[in-house]
Amino acid sequence: MLLAAVVLLAGGVVSAVVGYALARSEQRYASQSMDRYTSDVSAAVTAEVNRYGATLADMSRAVAAQSDLSRDDFRDITDGLDADRLPGASGLSFVVEVAREDLTAVQNYWRAHGAIGLTLRAAGPGTSHEFVIYSRSVDGVPVNPGQDVDTVPVLAEALATARYGGALAATSTYVLLKDRAQAATRHEASFSLVSRVQTRTGRFRGWLVMGVHGADFLDRTISDHSQGVVRVAVNDPSGTDTMVIASTGAGAEDPDPALVRERAISVGQRVWRLTLYPTEHLLSGTDHTLRTVAIGSCLGISLVLAVLVGVLAGARNRAITQVEHATAELRRDIAHREEVEQRLRERESQLEHLAFHDHLTGLVNRSLFHERVTQALITHAAADESFAVIFIDLDGFKQVNDRLGHAGGDDLLRQVGGRLSACLRAGDTIARFGGDEFAVLTEHLADPADVRVAATRIVETVGRPYLLDAGPAGVTASVGIALNRPGNDADDILREADLAMYTAKKAGKARFVVAG
Repeated sequence: MLLAAVVLLAGGVVSAVVGYALARSEQRYASQSMDRYTSDVSAAVTAEVNRYGATLADMSRAVAAQSDLSRDDFRDITDGLDADRLPGASGLSFVVEVAREDLTAVQNYWRAHGAIGLTLRAAGPGTSHEFVIYSRSVDGVPVNPGQDVDTVPVLAEALATARYGGALAATSTYVLLKDRAQAATRHEASFSLVSRVQTRTGRFRGWLVMGVHGADFLDRTISDHSQGVVRVAVNDPSGTDTMVIASTGAGAEDPDPALVRERAISVGQRVWRLTLYPTEHLLSGTDHTLRTVAIGSCLGISLVLAVLVGVLAGARNRAITQVEHATAELRRDIAHREEVEQRLRERESQLEHLAFHDHLTGLVNRSLFHERVTQALITHAAADESFAVIFIDLDGFKQVNDRLGHAGGDDLLRQVGGRLSACLRAGDTIARFGGDEFAVLTEHLADPADVRVAATRIVETVGRPYLLDAGPAGVTASVGIALNRPGNDADDILREADLAMYTAKKAGKARFVVAG
């Protein structure tokens, strides 16, 4: 009986150890899952913010290009804004600065340019004020022209940041002016993105202000990437720490602080903090059955051994030794197989990446790019949609390579790849064909003419000066564009884009040409 009790006690200890080990494994799985969801959500939110910023910047350039901006011009420029394209966008306003003594003259000027009924009244004693001149509603709630923006300190601060900082600026969270006139249920945490409107000659003309409802802006992105298994909170700690949005998955959040993740992202010269909490749905995805079966098996084996020890006391030592040896061998075998499988998966991932990506820039290589163009021909033909292939060749790269050496040239190519990734849409395919040649596949064009905007952005972005480890450098980009046409295969489109690029080079470089 004493030996049987010892066996049962040992079996209980083994069961507890196995249960603890499996619980730790489940904890590691939950931790890795939280890390993955954190990376996915933060990357998605950053990409969405960049997309809104790029849209606002494009419209700012379009407004700045008008020598005598009218209400009709503003309506044409903002015609593409809608809730499907920019979820959460409340509206877009053109704001100008007016000195107090010029209120009447400026009011009459904009009335003559289509702002019917515009009335400018300064809300405070300042010498100058910022007023809404034109506006376009996206959510159906109108914005009243003539509002004095100085009445909203956070918005006035963002206007100053955008004007003197040059880059896109964002406000801290607040209730939009037009929502304050609505029912209290419409008073949700919102923010505004502000872009400076400045001509190529440097003359400041005003601002474009896009009001955005925080929950609507982030809900679709977070829901798509959190998959209902994590709760995501987005805060603005650089302001009042007001919550921008909270998206809750199924079940209550897990109280274990070790599974809570935080990530900071930059939004219009401010910092948002993303906090992700696990839910019961995430934890229920862990295989608790394995732990139950393992513990039950250990207890069952212990009971059987106890009975055998009681009946066959003389054979107890041999039986215990055999069981321990079999358990150790099983653990070693499991560990060995897991190690081999992990190495195989890592090697397979490495080989797949090397086969389809450029080793220097990490971009897609020629082979994978050709495959994606071929696939785009099939999908876009079925949907009757347009896509474009953009060929990019760096002007002056050889001189940089000769002056700074191959290391400097490689550094430049990596920075060019990074700039292309930053200035294009998240869904665009960017490839390096070798040397100083790059290519871009931009799909699902709402209007084939949209590719000209992307090409202009590429020429401007690539043409900015570079600060390399080996010293400063500069190159420009000659860009050729080819659109898909019936009867063309991938090689035809690539050839047309290549020829258009060479035409751009012959025409003086630092420009783009669309294949005829």
